[in-house]
Amino acid sequence: MLEGFDYGYLEKFDRLALAVSGGKDSMALLHTLLQSRKRESFFVVTVHHNLRGEEGKRDRDFVTDFCKQNQIECLVFEEDVAAFCSAGGYTIEQGARIRRREIFRQLVASGKAQRVVTAHHLADNVESVLMHIFRGSGLKGLCGMSVDDGTQLRPMLECSRQSIDEYIKVNAVPFVQDSSNESLDYTRNKLRREIMPLIKAAYGGAENNILRLAKRAQELFEYIDGLSKEFSVKDKVAYIPLSVLEKDKAIASQTVVNAVDCVTTRVDLTDKHIKAVVALKDGRNGASVDLPFGLKAHRQSDCVALALESKCEYSGKIDGYGEYDLGDKILLLSPTRKDGLVCDLDKLKGCEIRNRRTGDSFKRFKGGNKSLGDFLTDIKAPKRLRDSVIVIAKGSVVYLLPEYEIADCVKVEESTQNKAYITIINKTAEEV
Repeated sequence: MLEGFDYGYLEKFDRLALAVSGGKDSMALLHTLLQSRKRESFFVVTVHHNLRGEEGKRDRDFVTDFCKQNQIECLVFEEDVAAFCSAGGYTIEQGARIRRREIFRQLVASGKAQRVVTAHHLADNVESVLMHIFRGSGLKGLCGMSVDDGTQLRPMLECSRQSIDEYIKVNAVPFVQDSSNESLDYTRNKLRREIMPLIKAAYGGAENNILRLAKRAQELFEYIDGLSKEFSVKDKVAYIPLSVLEKDKAIASQTVVNAVDCVTTRVDLTDKHIKAVVALKDGRNGASVDLPFGLKAHRQSDCVALALESKCEYSGKIDGYGEYDLGDKILLLSPTRKDGLVCDLDKLKGCEIRNRRTGDSFKRFKGGNKSLGDFLTDIKAPKRLRDSVIVIAKGSVVYLLPEYEIADCVKVEESTQNKAYITIINKTAEEV
């Protein structure tokens, strides 16, 4: 048996995915489950990042061949991590971690597996705590890795490097060496190979002491986290009431962290970012804070909204009934679907579909004429959304705002021959 391995916790689950790279740690994980569980109760997932050329392909093939020889189901995910990092502005370490986490999340969300089991061990946990400290993490970072976070299951957190090496040797477990683990270009490798030996030389019990600190931090964190859930999420936007940000600093800060986690993967969110979001409670309406990787916080009338930055560009022309593509949405003009706004279709024909422009004017239904900007202010449209408002216009005259209101010039009258019922439909993820 592998010393320190939590066999009992795994018995709670009937169907598990094992994340296997082919290295010592993950092969020890795979081997010990082969000895302790029925094969039909788990399968292997390996992620090929396409970063190490022929060596990476060798590792992928090693895993798939081992699984084939041992009658284990194996799923391979081919990822272009370099392109993902380039597009998102991530480091290679960040991008690879984000893609793996998303794959694991999808496996669990789809019901393919109840958990994804990873081979994180005692030294990994210690390194993670230290890296969080060095990055200026909050209390959560001090807690280290959890055995079970709802997606990933880590039964080897009590396994030492020595116990894993001994298990590999005694059981003649095959494995491959990842040459990138030797490179000091990666932060974790530098910590593992240069910094940790110095720490352990100066403080003999450093690893165990760090983990004791992590356990105490976990107790405190769980208490504070339980008081930090007072926010709402709708359409991938998190809304934190200003009254929550007025609470105790620890509660306000953790609420921000929890809200961010509900919107996107939390990467490099520092104390500086958290303080800036909390400070929006004292800012003017419309004030905003840029956060890492496209996330932005906006002060609205009674809350702070956290959302990923996205500006949709619209183009097209209204020529009759039908569906008009708006990127992640569809504008439907129907003669029969009687929901949403209604207008005179013939008056709408020839209008351009576009974003708002300087100089746009809007004479609302049974209302006065004013600039489009003033109209959006009057109806309290969030500033963060105004550049993505769908505008139907001729020249600078706005005829229709499908998400809000029709202009007086396209209202239905006794002479109207063709009514159009207006609906905005969100596309499914598969359609986008």
